[in-house]
Amino acid sequence: MKKKLVCLSLASKLLILSAALIMGISVLFWYPSILHIQKEELGKNINFAESQMDVIERALYYGMLTNNREFIGQTIESLGTMDNILWIRIIDAEGAVRFSSTKGEFNVRTGSGWKGDVNTLPEKRLLAVKELKGQKDIEMVQPIHNMQPCYSAACHVHSADKRILGRIEYGYSLQSVDAYIRRQGYTMAAFGFVFIAVLSMPLYLIVDRFVLKPMSLLTEGMQKVTAGDLSHVIELDTKDELGMLASSYNSMTKQLQERNIAAAKELDEYRSSLLHAQKMEAIGTLSAGIAHDFNNILTGIIGYSELVREESDQPRIREYVGRVLELTDKASEFTKQILLIGRRVPPTRRPLDLNGLINDSMKMLRRMVEESIEIKVFQHSNLRKVDADQAQITQVLMNLVVNARDAMPKGGTIEIKTGEISIDEVYGKLHAYPKPGNYVFVAVSDTGSGIPQEIRDKIFEPFFTTKAKGKGTGLGLAVTYSIVKGHGGWIDLSTEVGKGTEFKVYLPTFSVLGNAGDVEAVSEKEPLPGGTESVLLVDDDVVIRDLGKSLLEGLGYKVFVASDGDEAVRIYKEQVGEIALVVMDRVMPKVDGVESFNRLKKISPGVKVIISSGYAADEAKKLRESGVMGFLDKPYRMAEMAKAVREAIDAGSGARRYS
Repeated sequence: MKKKLVCLSLASKLLILSAALIMGISVLFWYPSILHIQKEELGKNINFAESQMDVIERALYYGMLTNNREFIGQTIESLGTMDNILWIRIIDAEGAVRFSSTKGEFNVRTGSGWKGDVNTLPEKRLLAVKELKGQKDIEMVQPIHNMQPCYSAACHVHSADKRILGRIEYGYSLQSVDAYIRRQGYTMAAFGFVFIAVLSMPLYLIVDRFVLKPMSLLTEGMQKVTAGDLSHVIELDTKDELGMLASSYNSMTKQLQERNIAAAKELDEYRSSLLHAQKMEAIGTLSAGIAHDFNNILTGIIGYSELVREESDQPRIREYVGRVLELTDKASEFTKQILLIGRRVPPTRRPLDLNGLINDSMKMLRRMVEESIEIKVFQHSNLRKVDADQAQITQVLMNLVVNARDAMPKGGTIEIKTGEISIDEVYGKLHAYPKPGNYVFVAVSDTGSGIPQEIRDKIFEPFFTTKAKGKGTGLGLAVTYSIVKGHGGWIDLSTEVGKGTEFKVYLPTFSVLGNAGDVEAVSEKEPLPGGTESVLLVDDDVVIRDLGKSLLEGLGYKVFVASDGDEAVRIYKEQVGEIALVVMDRVMPKVDGVESFNRLKKISPGVKVIISSGYAADEAKKLRESGVMGFLDKPYRMAEMAKAVREAIDAGSGARRYS
């Protein structure tokens, strides 16, 4: 039953509740009315029965006084024929029936008499309402008193000493009363049903109009919210609680819709920045690989060019070779820019004051722009220092100023601003920024043409440029992006076509001073140091192997060569007592330089190794701690290699970097 009620609709439940409520109220009025009618009818019939008993009593005494038995019999027979009278008996003291409305009871003992004992006879009228076989009746017993002062035999058949001569028994049926009460109950029930039906219909209409329909609209609205539709609006022309609930629903969906739009916008920004970061990371990895191979080529060109210059006695050839070396120096700078894009050249971090750096760079920056361009500087007072590489940050500033200059060919204004900001964890996650903390920013803005929407996602890509051929390589912003990312910061772009552009660079405030090895330049005019020790040269590029072997053998060393790590380990194991130094490339197929170094240490813990690579410096600290003697940055000159080899062999411990 409970499950059936749960499954019913709200309208059905309200209708049932209303009917039950009305029925309960009706019963509260109906039941007392029935009881009152029952009591009233019972009282009427009792009064009627008692009045008949009085008639019988008077007829009995009159007959007794006149000794007229026929009058008594006629009276009883006459009353016995009336409706609802069940019996009338006159019984003497011995229990014998003297008169009866029922035929065949004359002079018959009833069995309920008093055996002649005067004291057992009732002295006053007794009345009782009894129920027998589902039917109610009234039973009365009236004592027959000896009438005074007539005690003579002439007027009475009894002796004078008998005070109670017998009794009158009277039975009266209440069946008609019960029938009447039932009829009254049915009538009232019928009126009650009509009342319920008549009252329920308008009640249902009122409930349906002001409760069920609003609830239905609210339910529909919640279902739409669950399905993700926040545009649905509930319209109710009421200001009651349901109207307030509908208003709250509309306000809630509006706020949720606004929050969803804002969240979707933030998510798009986050996704865009994440995709951009992934793309730049992939480009950086690719550019680093390209730079590695290009450095190998440059190393060979530089090395053989130096050999030609050293062995040639013709001034013109030596001049040509010198120009080749100048071009290779420019190409080397070009590869360093590519490595910056891949963040394979770690910054030499020191506490740096951006305000001071900007002030020191102003003369150089003003020379880089035309006279029609004005540079304004707005500096934040008491600016915190940043943990940065001064040369790289200077390059970032130069690149941004040059980019702003090129956006204003007819002149304009460049503004350089500094400031501070604090990033919390929630804001950082939503915008794909680095870890929370304090950051300093430098903003470079111009009043130029702005950046169109269709190319904004490409401006940090290497070699992308909108400048004419020969006017730029497209590496400026790519290098800027990579330097900033390498420092743990990020760049915000704000631009509007026709109104200008602002690049805002964020850098973390100073935390820990980075370790930086001293860079010692090697003069080309000094004689190249040599030796007679054995050196194992390991490189997967045959040009580098041949060049290095020629150089080292020319300096007096005995040279073993290997093309990969496996071959290097095998040769070193065979010549472990003879080889004084291993010069090994960082990136090689099969087994790279780091893994090969670890294997060599297992053979000889004191093995001396120099790592040669175009971007090994990013793990210099870690490799130095593990025992690497030094590093050769490709492309390198003959003098750099000669001095690095000699000092590594002579050194008992420690490490130096040659570049």
